[in-house]
Amino acid sequence: MSAAIAFRCEALPPRAVLEREWRRLEAEAGISFFVSWAWIGALLATVPEPKQPRLLRGTTRGETVALALLGAATTRRRLGLIRARGVYLNETGDAQFDAMTVEHNGILVASRRREAALDALLDWFAGQREQADELHLSGVSFALSEPAARCGLLVSDAAVLPSYAVALDRLEASGGDIAAILSANARQQLRRAFRHFARHGPLSVRAAATEAEAQRWFTALKALHCASWERRRRPHAFTNPFFEQFHRRLIEASFAEGAIQLLEARAGERILGYLYNFRRDRTVYAYQSGFDDGDPRERPGYVTHALAIRHAFEQDFASYDFMAGYNRLKASFATRRTIMRWQIAQQPRLRFRLEHWARRFKQRFQSDPKFPLAAAAPKG
Repeated sequence: MSAAIAFRCEALPPRAVLEREWRRLEAEAGISFFVSWAWIGALLATVPEPKQPRLLRGTTRGETVALALLGAATTRRRLGLIRARGVYLNETGDAQFDAMTVEHNGILVASRRREAALDALLDWFAGQREQADELHLSGVSFALSEPAARCGLLVSDAAVLPSYAVALDRLEASGGDIAAILSANARQQLRRAFRHFARHGPLSVRAAATEAEAQRWFTALKALHCASWERRRRPHAFTNPFFEQFHRRLIEASFAEGAIQLLEARAGERILGYLYNFRRDRTVYAYQSGFDDGDPRERPGYVTHALAIRHAFEQDFASYDFMAGYNRLKASFATRRTIMRWQIAQQPRLRFRLEHWARRFKQRFQSDPKFPLAAAAPKG
């Protein structure tokens, strides 16, 4: 039986020291890109000093076996009636600096210790009753209910979203052609889109060869992305200036090691769109995009992702991860659907119990057929 993990929160060491520790643990951790030093290092390099998180260190017999960042913030909700001192796993706690949307989040720890580390984290938090009210775990693939209950904690779901991915071994027979495994209707629509764009010339996808080229393509992606969302009169990813600042830094720091991928899809001389992807442990994470989609009759996104999936297959990746959030393209292409959760573990305080009761009552009231107007009301 392995020894227990004990967590403690401490000030951040110098970044170079932390990078050495982080990368050492990465070698045996089997973690996602969002827990790798590429993401964490870029976060620490761009968040201003007053908003920097602290370090959460897990040790066993004096040896460091787990690491995470821990931000802190005090929030008010329910018309200001509920005040909560929160700590945030691998985030700052400030919405301005957490706008990048972390997913596949977790503790940097060896795979064999992952469950023990989560139990130890919740046990540590349960002991912080005088210092913290809530522990926020954003973008995690596991449910907190059972381990939190063992520590006497409450759990609240801030969001639960479907997450989609393509298992690329499913494309062996087709040589990476996603159309081969789609439904008949989706396959027909994709092939029609391919024929439509092929009128402009051969369809192709190319990866940026240098960091400078990747930065230029990121600029082009931004222009297409913003134009697309503004046409629909909806806020886009670049509304928050920190989003671009962070990702420029991430490209600069991690392109050379192969963790960042910018793809450009073309039909002859016409640019269909750009994809900004992350790569780690044979997984491609399709993080952000910009498409020339001004004509609603065209489907440049479908064609660009289909080309990118073939490219990932040819590069011997195992998974093409569309990540969380529903859209028709993801649901149509995916071979695997999982759940991504934004969860909050809470100290067992009366105000949180009342909040849980009010939420359950509201949900039951809205779904009760005896109250049709309530059932039709939008959730909020």
